Amino acid sequence: TGIFCKGRGLECTSTTPSGPSSSTPTAPTPARPRTPDVDPTHPATPASASRGRNYISSNTDASLATSHSPPGDASHDPAVASPVTSSRLGARGLWTLEDNENRTAHSLGPAAEQDTYVLDSIPSGVMSSPDDIDADMIQVYAGTKYPWDPPVHFCLLQDEFAPQDNAAKKAASNAIEGLVGPYGPILVRLYFKHVHPVLPMLSKGRFLRQYASDKTKLPASLRGAVYALASVFEKKDPSLKGPFPFQQHQLADYATDSLQRELDSPNLAKLQASLLLLHVKPNHVDSIEHPRTWTSTAEAVAIAQMIGLHQDPERWSLAPWEKRLRRKLWWVTYVTDVWSAVCHGNPPHIYPASFNTSAMAMEDLRSDEDLSEDLQIMVDPISARFRVSTGARFLELVKISKMVRDLIDYSFQVPRLRPPGPEEAADHARLLEMKEALRDWGDMLPHGLVMPASERTTGSSNNAPLHLAYHAYQALLFRALMSPATNEAKSDPSSNLCRWFGTAVAEFQGFAKFMEEVTAEDMQGFWGRHARSQLILCGNFIIFLFLQQPKSLDLQSAWSLVQTLRLSLYRLESQADDVAKLLIRPVLLRIESLFSQGPELIRQYHSARVAASSAQGDVGPSSQSQ
Repeated sequence: TGIFCKGRGLECTSTTPSGPSSSTPTAPTPARPRTPDVDPTHPATPASASRGRNYISSNTDASLATSHSPPGDASHDPAVASPVTSSRLGARGLWTLEDNENRTAHSLGPAAEQDTYVLDSIPSGVMSSPDDIDADMIQVYAGTKYPWDPPVHFCLLQDEFAPQDNAAKKAASNAIEGLVGPYGPILVRLYFKHVHPVLPMLSKGRFLRQYASDKTKLPASLRGAVYALASVFEKKDPSLKGPFPFQQHQLADYATDSLQRELDSPNLAKLQASLLLLHVKPNHVDSIEHPRTWTSTAEAVAIAQMIGLHQDPERWSLAPWEKRLRRKLWWVTYVTDVWSAVCHGNPPHIYPASFNTSAMAMEDLRSDEDLSEDLQIMVDPISARFRVSTGARFLELVKISKMVRDLIDYSFQVPRLRPPGPEEAADHARLLEMKEALRDWGDMLPHGLVMPASERTTGSSNNAPLHLAYHAYQALLFRALMSPATNEAKSDPSSNLCRWFGTAVAEFQGFAKFMEEVTAEDMQGFWGRHARSQLILCGNFIIFLFLQQPKSLDLQSAWSLVQTLRLSLYRLESQADDVAKLLIRPVLLRIESLFSQGPELIRQYHSARVAASSAQGDVGPSSQSQ
């Protein structure tokens, strides 16, 4: 028994220890029966102490069994969390899934190697030898009597890696730090000033505390990702006398290489690295989104699922900061999955039945944002405190992303190649509900999220990427409402295309106005990798309106949209730096393609229609000029 306990980091109580003892050893108790009267809104304690490590003893704070969430140590700060050497419970009866030294917690789902109720009754571990524990099954939530509220377990695995992997990770870490040299603190400051307000995924205090204490304890992938995204803002730091002596792609390459080896032990920091690396600037030669955006998103989703972020942690025996960070990172992953899917029109990896994580709240985004005095020197004053606009901005992005996800489910699924059944028949009522849900969206925004900001003086607006995401959603919604946009529909006044065309042109004037308001300073802010696809989506929808205009209408209304967008794009391109041009160039190429190819393609199309009608002896309205 001594070996059994020693391997698990437990105090052995099977024999009386020498010397005075404060408690009398007790014999193992029977496995605890599942309590039939546990309210599912209250947490339950994990399984029996004498049956394994996944037990919160009866002398733990009694409020565990009655409060909505397990009690946390009021003094616990995620920024100063120190790794523990074993997975034993903390003093307040709380686990950590993140700060176990040399151990990684993997989610055990319903179809895992052992049934969750068996683990609840007979906790166990995986032993590679009589005195060597490779993995422990820990219970973070005991569940209730209801079958839809089962226990939740994680596998706490001992981290052991091949020597060549350790060497490669160390080499990547050294290469990254060798590249940035003395610029590391500057890059961190630039990251929290320019990237974090738009994409608030890092736990600010936790990251900075770890960076200040020993930055090499942070994964090389995460350090490299933070450095890489910040490196494009070199002109924003007045202390710099010239460009950085390295390129973004160098840092991103080292970080990506390290990440592939780090994923043998996935955790929150490595998920953050995976999500951030998606946003490195695209290649100069790319006019269509690179497939790697989609395949890398699949990797990020898999990491999130592997560490259990798709399960709601609210009633788990975790510290509040850890619950909030897990929930926040899940919704960052969700947003990433939705917009990466839109890049190529693929079905998202995350679907409604694949997660139960609760909605994110402002407090999740506020957590760990206000820095202690010793950490404030690492960031600009504007970054030292939580800004409500940052939280509100990301909550709005999540709301829009959920609507896009619903829209994909409803109108952009993979064709079934058979007639739809009664339950699958198209019902525009649902689309109308979606349209109504974000009606007058721009007018309903909080003051701090409007575009352009009324108090703007100089610098970029962090709100522009949010507004672009809304207009991309709007383009998809109208495409769904106007479907099928066939050539026959252009001549049918009762078609969806004809019914919604006027409304689409009128409401998409808002996008044209938005583009007129975007400034050169806005273009120098952080937009994220998905902005290119969103801008392409909006530009292509304007082209759609021009090419699919009903025959009963003239071309002027749609043509004015094309002209307005073209002028805005030329203005921004003339003022943009090299990074901003990567955002503008793909949509401008598409607009110019319309100008160079569109008229000839339309003439060829109508000539073919006239010839076909003449052959049938029926030259009708289809021969008229558009």
